[in-house]
Amino acid sequence: MAERSSTDQVKPTVPDAPDLARATALLEALPSAAAFFLRSGMLYAVNALGREWFVVDARAPLSSQPSSVVLLPLGAAGTALLSRAVAGSAPTTQQMPLGRDGRVVDVRAVPFDDELLLFTATDASARDEQRTESARIDRELSALMRLTPSAVRITDLTGCILQSNDAASLQHPTRTPATVRELWEFDAPHDIANNRPLSFLDAPAMRALAGHVVRGQLLEVRRLGAQRVIESFAAPVRNEQQQVTGVVLLDRDVTDHQRLERQLHEREGREAELQDQVTHEREHLERLVEERSRALIESHEDHLRERRLAAVGQLAAGVMHDVNNALNPIMAAAYLLRHYAESPDAVRDYADRIQKAAEIAAATASRVGRFIRQEPVHAGGDEALDLSAMAEDVLDLTEPMRLRRSSDAGEVLIVRQFAPMVSTRGLPGEIREALLNLVQNAVDAMPDGGTLTVRTFEEGADACLAIRDTGVGMSADVRERAFEPFFTTKGSKGSGLGLAEVYGIARRHRGTATISSVPGRGTEVTLRLPRAVGIEPADAEPDASSLPVVPQRILVVEDHDDGREFLRRILQADGHQVDAVATCAEAREKLASSAGIPYDLMLTDVGLPDGSGWDLVQYVRRKVPDVRVGVISGWEPIADTGESHGAEFVLRKPLRAAELQAHIAGRSAPASTTE
Repeated sequence: MAERSSTDQVKPTVPDAPDLARATALLEALPSAAAFFLRSGMLYAVNALGREWFVVDARAPLSSQPSSVVLLPLGAAGTALLSRAVAGSAPTTQQMPLGRDGRVVDVRAVPFDDELLLFTATDASARDEQRTESARIDRELSALMRLTPSAVRITDLTGCILQSNDAASLQHPTRTPATVRELWEFDAPHDIANNRPLSFLDAPAMRALAGHVVRGQLLEVRRLGAQRVIESFAAPVRNEQQQVTGVVLLDRDVTDHQRLERQLHEREGREAELQDQVTHEREHLERLVEERSRALIESHEDHLRERRLAAVGQLAAGVMHDVNNALNPIMAAAYLLRHYAESPDAVRDYADRIQKAAEIAAATASRVGRFIRQEPVHAGGDEALDLSAMAEDVLDLTEPMRLRRSSDAGEVLIVRQFAPMVSTRGLPGEIREALLNLVQNAVDAMPDGGTLTVRTFEEGADACLAIRDTGVGMSADVRERAFEPFFTTKGSKGSGLGLAEVYGIARRHRGTATISSVPGRGTEVTLRLPRAVGIEPADAEPDASSLPVVPQRILVVEDHDDGREFLRRILQADGHQVDAVATCAEAREKLASSAGIPYDLMLTDVGLPDGSGWDLVQYVRRKVPDVRVGVISGWEPIADTGESHGAEFVLRKPLRAAELQAHIAGRSAPASTTE
């Protein structure tokens, strides 16, 4: 038999102990410094951390190294603990210093099997430091939670609320929610962005538990007995393995901030729109007054001139009154358009109302031009009209004014008594303006509320519309003068042109306007217009999209920024290639540089910063005669002046898209309803 080596002679036989490789693997799985000792006190196996902390000779066999040497860094206490484990004492854990580096370890010795003892040493210094650091973080977090004005909650993985600050506790004083589900039930949140109740699974806490980060979600919640708006934040808490272990919730009350921001935004929008409208109307009126004033100065004596100027001033005030009446529903509908921007039906409805109100304003401008020149209504521009449908439209336009009056004083009730198809012929813009004046006068006559009755009926050869109020009524003297221009009982608040306009519109349409009134019992104004028999109201304006469009290269010359931009967008929407400039000089440069790819059409305004649009028309006729030319002007067209020579067509602002598209396509434009 071969002779045994010295190592084999030292290592005893351990039949029940695991083999060395498996024992070493078991020790390596432990997070501590660990070693197996035989009951004889000799080392059997040790892990890598144990080789660092204990005294292990890498060159000598493990079984030749006694515990008294291996555990030398722990002193006699380590060997004594191992001896007690051999003696069968109950396992205990002792805290001992390890070497001279200041490390403190938790030492434990327990029997592993019949032959082996397991000895472990765990670093207690790092754990104590971690515990100290954790306590410090907890104190700082608590201080931060107390200082922040926002509500802060911390939950675990199951949704239980572990910690909350004072701001969170005050939100539901009668019963503090213990879980995120209870918080959701107490708040009954409503998603403002999507305008719907927020489901529990979509709540910020549940989304954070699913691993998502929620930033600044606006919710309407029920807190402290009222509806409040909050801005909600939520983020998941993750462990070292990036697993979600909880959630941090933060929300802040932004109710007052939202209200103030909304009010400021609305006020700025209203002021900007009003300023823009007033600027345009003032410029237009100033031009009209200046033009007519020069003519009056040249043709009349001083005394007559002064009277004319005073009359023009009153006319300007009346026009501003009518224009403001038209602007009122435009601004109201624009506000509602923004409020109901998510509803296509509402958007179309309010867009239609804005168009109708704009037609009333355009009709007012046309009547000013005709009044100044003493011209009759343009023949052939009338349409078949249904007075019942038109009255309904006017009541819709004046609904914001009626609601405001009802909130300021007594309620104004509306009674509709419409006969079907009360047909006549006329200019829609003028008829609508007359009805608008009558409705507004009736509402003004009922400062303490009352009933407004609108009737349509046929009587003989007349189509009739009557508007009756239960207001203050008129005396006989006031009733006799009610249709006189500039006569008013409203003092500085009235222009004296409302009923005069109604009377003039009725006469221009070959009809009459009459008043019946009793002081203290109300007034009724009746319009009688020639009845149109056997016709239907005119169809709606033809859809320009139904006309075949041939893409053209178009040059737009317009000094007003918004007008230029919107005209460019309208043309580009039809597939045209558009260049837009603001001055005559820029237009000439564009025309000169387009020799390779010439323009098909030029559209120009008349009043430009560096010259007249008519001069630009003559320049195009001389330099590039193949280019078609159209003129778009905010001025009332004046017949037989010869100014339009060289222009293929002349359009008046406000521009109707269908009319423009028809002219571009070389077709006859549909009749305007704003004449």
